[in-house]
Amino acid sequence: MHIQILFALSAALMLVVLGAGESYADCLSGNYRGSCAVWHRKKCRDICQREGRTGGHCSPSLKCWCEGC
Repeated sequence: MHIQILFALSAALMLVVLGAGESYADCLSGNYRGSCAVWHRKKCRDICQREGRTGGHCSPSLKCWCEGC
């Protein structure tokens, strides 16, 4: 019984540690100006990539969010 609990605990801890390195949050673009609607998606992505991010997308609140911050 104790071995099963120890195994489950170590597996959960491993998932947390390995997953923490892969998680990236989105952040607002510092250089994008104006509203970011669906038809501005490419402009948002390009600006975010120039900021050193992996990509970008427009939000429903019309803001440009960069990925991989």
